[in-house]
Amino acid sequence: MRDYKHISFFCCLIFCYSCSYDKAELNVDCVSPETVSFSGDIQPVLNTHCAVSGCHSGSSPAGNLNLEPSVAYVQLMNNSSGYVDTITPIYSVLHASMNSSSDPMPPTGKLDKCTVDLILKWIQQKAKNN
Repeated sequence: MRDYKHISFFCCLIFCYSCSYDKAELNVDCVSPETVSFSGDIQPVLNTHCAVSGCHSGSSPAGNLNLEPSVAYVQLMNNSSGYVDTITPIYSVLHASMNSSSDPMPPTGKLDKCTVDLILKWIQQKAKNN
């Protein structure tokens, strides 16, 4: 009988820990710069998660979107693409694709909340090439 109490206790502990973990992740306080810089804040994210071999780089990038440093800003700001919508930032293809449940970007794993918020803040600040 005693073993069942220990097992029940550990199961309850694991259940409670998992619930508190989910809540903690939702309440993450993100610290971002007052003015988000494309070259200093956004391009490093693109370099790490997007402009990698087999994705958005090279001569035939995925979705015909090259996010390498030399062309990323121009590609994102192409008016007909919708990648960046400074009027309604949450509808930007860039932002929406990071939050997609059916086809999330990057495909290697969802970006953390602070990174997604940083990119959204850059778009909200009119997506300057700074």
